Amino acid sequence: MKNREKIVTIFVVVFIMMSVTSTFLWAGEAGDLVKQTIENGLRIIKDPALAGKDKTSERRKRLWEEIGPIFNMEEMAKRALGRHWRERTTEERKEYVELFTELIKNSYLEKTDTYSGEKVEFLREREDKGYYKVQTKFIARAGKAIEVDFSLINNSGKLQIYDVTIEGVSLVNNYRSQFNNFLLRSPFKALVQSMREKTLKD
Repeated sequence: MKNREKIVTIFVVVFIMMSVTSTFLWAGEAGDLVKQTIENGLRIIKDPALAGKDKTSERRKRLWEEIGPIFNMEEMAKRALGRHWRERTTEERKEYVELFTELIKNSYLEKTDTYSGEKVEFLREREDKGYYKVQTKFIARAGKAIEVDFSLINNSGKLQIYDVTIEGVSLVNNYRSQFNNFLLRSPFKALVQSMREKTLKD
């Protein structure tokens, strides 16, 4: 599970850093959506009225309310489960999606209290039959560049992120690999229980 946690951490850090100094030379609808959501999140993080440890719960709640809607968590969770999704009942899918959402949410929010002055450059945006990819480059202070791609889907007229790829490593594919390996050894209910225990710890 360590590799999965590492990828989630990088994803979270990059998303936070994008809030600091974003340079979008040109962007279409998908690029604008990513940029605007990030900027809205930054305003919450920097709001003096929400600063301090005693405001952590309220700050994180407000931040997720702003950032959360840009993600299509059901699509992300479905892709992460891969072929095992088809075998699940409606009730199983519902609980799994809820737990998956909590895992992503908790991983994101617990790391939103620190960020620096790095910047992200918008490279290009591509669209193909309702699927979009917003390609960016994260530039650290030391000058190292990290390529980050946001994959979006048109969900009934609403664009939402369903995957984030960092240096060629997909967040969804990483979870799928972890989940698949788990399910080769254990039943689905054991995976759900493991996810439930993880969310309770967070």
